[in-house]
Amino acid sequence: MNILALDTSTEACSVAMLRDDGEVFSMFEIAPRQHTKLLPQMLNTVLSHSQLSKSDITHCAFANGPGAFTGIRIAASTAQGIAMALDIPIASISSLAVLAQVSFDKYSVPNVLVALDARMSEVYWAVYESDTLGLAVLKGCENLNKLADVYLQDIPAAGTGHGWAVGEDIWRQKFLGAQEITLDSALLPNSTALLKLAQRAIGNGAVVSAECVSINYLRNNVAEKSKKNPLARG
Repeated sequence: MNILALDTSTEACSVAMLRDDGEVFSMFEIAPRQHTKLLPQMLNTVLSHSQLSKSDITHCAFANGPGAFTGIRIAASTAQGIAMALDIPIASISSLAVLAQVSFDKYSVPNVLVALDARMSEVYWAVYESDTLGLAVLKGCENLNKLADVYLQDIPAAGTGHGWAVGEDIWRQKFLGAQEITLDSALLPNSTALLKLAQRAIGNGAVVSAECVSINYLRNNVAEKSKKNPLARG
């Protein structure tokens, strides 16, 4: 399998290719509002470095949110275009799961609370656990809440994502107390971590055709629109 992974769900833009021989080629850049320009350039560069052409791609994967609406649509439409042209399946992976995987790859922790700033004093957040293979597994469900409404019964070993930059004080007051946990509010999803989750999804048959791609907005009003058109503007 030659798996192409795309992530533009936050201010970071990244592309990665897992070649059939197991070698990974990737690019990552923090570049707000430049995803439309950067993504095709990164894609071409990664393909060149891997010595593959677009026709060699057997699977596409993209981070399908939650996150920046416009950014998610950029990766989704690119993945759809490639999948339609090549008649190949797509693995849609949660951006929060990808962030959790980045966390597990960087820190040896059993679980993590990942959080992305959703604006309007809200955060997209979830708790993920690391399985025996070191892959992120969702515990409970993914959520969209105001910071003051986030509640956890069990304290995670780590907290990552820029949702912590806006909510750490509130969360410490609310459920962390004096307990020390690993915090990294600068950590962002990337396509290399996405590849790992895409491999698992493909192995489990959790793929769809280009026409069936959906976006994980979490916001109900946007989600209702996306049922008719997964790339509809919010």
